[in-house]
Amino acid sequence: MKLASTGTRGSIGGNVPAKYPVKSLAKALRLLDTVGRYQSGTSIAVLSKELKMGKSTVHRLLATLREFDLVWFDPSTSNYALGARILRWSDLLMKQNLLVRHGMPILRELVNVSRETANLAVLEGTEVLYVAQIESMERLRMSEAIGNRVPAHSTALGKALLATLPDEEFDELYRNVDKLEAITAHTITDKQRLKEHLQKVRQDGVAYDFEENENGVVCMGTVVRNHTRQPVAAMSISMPIQRLRGENLITSKEHLLNAANRLSAELGYDSRAVRSDVSHETAPAEAAG
Repeated sequence: MKLASTGTRGSIGGNVPAKYPVKSLAKALRLLDTVGRYQSGTSIAVLSKELKMGKSTVHRLLATLREFDLVWFDPSTSNYALGARILRWSDLLMKQNLLVRHGMPILRELVNVSRETANLAVLEGTEVLYVAQIESMERLRMSEAIGNRVPAHSTALGKALLATLPDEEFDELYRNVDKLEAITAHTITDKQRLKEHLQKVRQDGVAYDFEENENGVVCMGTVVRNHTRQPVAAMSISMPIQRLRGENLITSKEHLLNAANRLSAELGYDSRAVRSDVSHETAPAEAAG
């Protein structure tokens, strides 16, 4: 989360490694991803150096991508930028992806009532992937590029999703990790401490990130569920620490929970059925008491 001025558990986003990857396609996709990171486009020389590809290879790939309108060449700067077809795909994503389609209007309303940036992300391994965002209307606001991945353990979004995992799934997810990466001085780096922290998240229903992923940034996040009651995403509010006050935290939490509950309901989640199940399970014990 940057400060700006002016499926299945563990892989909810559906990111599955290819068994037989096509190398030329993989190179082209990496090239597209890199082009997209430069706000004003970039040159063949820069792409060649960053991707460690020969200039002739980069040139051939760009020529093919241009043919399909996936990149655009600016003759005035000799830079390449993302093409118009990416915009068309973005519109299709909005129409096809239920999470994004239903989530965007709710995020927009959340920003209107909270006046802070609202985010939607999914869990992919030990990272969260940002799939939607509406920025705050405030002059000082938070932003994170859609498609960016950040460590789950350092974000409110990630901790909200990690808290839905049983201990054995959490242990398997971090089986090969000895120490969690310290993104800032406030990041939890000990796995056992993180597990204890996630227990509190389960109890509260909301996860917090106090400058754990970005200095000067505070976030709160909660999980979004679908019709099968499975967690499919997390929603969060992000704000600069300068605007953090006790009353802000309380009202923002209420707005966030209301928004996440609305999105869950639109995805088919029935909280009344869950309460009914719980009451049936506890009824004999209550009768015995």
